[in-house]
Amino acid sequence: MTTTIGRTVLLCHDLDASAAFWADGFGFGTLFRGETDGFPLLHVGPGRVDEPGLWLVPLPDGAAPLVRHGLPNLVLYVDDVDATLDRLATLGVEPFVGPETDPGSGDRYAHVHDPDGHRIVVVRLGSAPS
Repeated sequence: MTTTIGRTVLLCHDLDASAAFWADGFGFGTLFRGETDGFPLLHVGPGRVDEPGLWLVPLPDGAAPLVRHGLPNLVLYVDDVDATLDRLATLGVEPFVGPETDPGSGDRYAHVHDPDGHRIVVVRLGSAPS
């Protein structure tokens, strides 16, 4: 049996601003944009439409994005945490944790927020055996 994660949903105030953040900060492309019954649909991701990505969904008026009380909404694996943070800095995004390197695993990580306050952990996995 094969199971693959398709998409996760992020609630956004401004779909265009959120799409630009994911494109400029992480290189995500727009995989699908349209609407159904007047409801906007925006799927972005680093790969193909059949690979894991994000559905960016507009927040209802007056609603707030999901805040998980210190827990991340997403963990993203990157080749280079510092290069990713440099790109995010050009967008005005600074880490609020790290960057740090875990001495046991060698994992390098930082925590940032997207424009809607979703907590994102950016990680380059170390070389410690699992």
